[in-house]
Amino acid sequence: MLFRPVLSHLRPLVAGAARRLPAAPRQRAFAGLPRRADLQAPPARWARRYAGRARGQHEEQNDDGGGSEGYPDYSGRRVLLLRPTLWALTFTAGAYYVCSSAYVDRQEEEARREARGALGLLWARTGADTEAERIHALMGDARVRRLVGGRYRVASEAHARAVRRIAHLPEWVPFELRRSAAAAAGSWYGESRATRCVYTLVGINAAVFAMWRLPRLLPFMARRFLHDPRSGRSYTLLTSAFSHRDLWHFGFNMMALASFGRPVAEALGPEHFTAFYLSAAMASGLASHLLSPLRAATILPTLGASGAVYAVVGMTMMLFPESKIALIFLPFIPVTISQAFPALLAYDFVGAALNWTAFNHIAHLGGGLYGLAYVQWCSGLWGRAVRAVVDRRVAKRASAAAAAADQ
Repeated sequence: MLFRPVLSHLRPLVAGAARRLPAAPRQRAFAGLPRRADLQAPPARWARRYAGRARGQHEEQNDDGGGSEGYPDYSGRRVLLLRPTLWALTFTAGAYYVCSSAYVDRQEEEARREARGALGLLWARTGADTEAERIHALMGDARVRRLVGGRYRVASEAHARAVRRIAHLPEWVPFELRRSAAAAAGSWYGESRATRCVYTLVGINAAVFAMWRLPRLLPFMARRFLHDPRSGRSYTLLTSAFSHRDLWHFGFNMMALASFGRPVAEALGPEHFTAFYLSAAMASGLASHLLSPLRAATILPTLGASGAVYAVVGMTMMLFPESKIALIFLPFIPVTISQAFPALLAYDFVGAALNWTAFNHIAHLGGGLYGLAYVQWCSGLWGRAVRAVVDRRVAKRASAAAAAADQ
């Protein structure tokens, strides 16, 4: 009772002092936190700021056409048909032109090398084109000699240049790492051009798969390496064909590409195989895109190399119909590819007819039928592309020679 009057006089003073005091550090630190009402109905600026991050964290996409809540959400847009078709045709024509130009360049280089070899026989010298002289020139470098030892097989000039670059890496690079790189270069250049072409495609798919493993890249990957028919983006027909999110999907596709792609690439040549593979990716993706309005209720983003791989398997069946393959679920019962591949196409036909969404069955069918049709009706496409490049170069050189003669 004695202290009650005193407390009644002190209470206003303490309250006034509290109003004049600055906020404590802890209070200032938490002053900007959202209130419960803000969390229940977030302001528009928060929605814009965190929309991309939230979508990137919650994106879940099943392989090769699986389902998710959708990231980004294009549900209100219609599917464009003409623009992606024109883009796919233009890209395919460009791919054939670039690959046929590379093929003509290689043929001209080999012709020049053979001409130098023929002249070398007349003057008893072969230059640096023989393996013995390449090895002699390479072993003249002390750092190369210390790296690879006394005996080393050099497959080509490109191989020799690669080993020389590895040997002259900075000294802070561990010696064992440089030696392993030199051994890997020997294995790489020891393979044929066709095998290296197939492994390059596998490497590109592996690089994109590794990018999916980085959380910071998920929003970028979901926009650039998934193909949603309603997004309005046509280039994702290509990028999504090199994109895999699940390890099992990536492993199955790359195992099939390495197994079936090598004999096909040896038969076609690396440049022709590259053009065919890219065109097959376009054909399978475009088939899925154009038929997506038929399943408007279940349009989902797609990704995966399965369509292009199906085309490679289809071409394998046409070129090597008696090839034996072993199915993963029946490894001890080998069957011919002429028996297994039609069964796969029948399964995908049923899946497409019943609108199954676990896989992109339309892309599988499009790729497989493209591989079959390419051998049957489009086998002369590559020859026409090469002839067009040769004719253009001949005409250009003839005009240059005529202009020089006039001067």
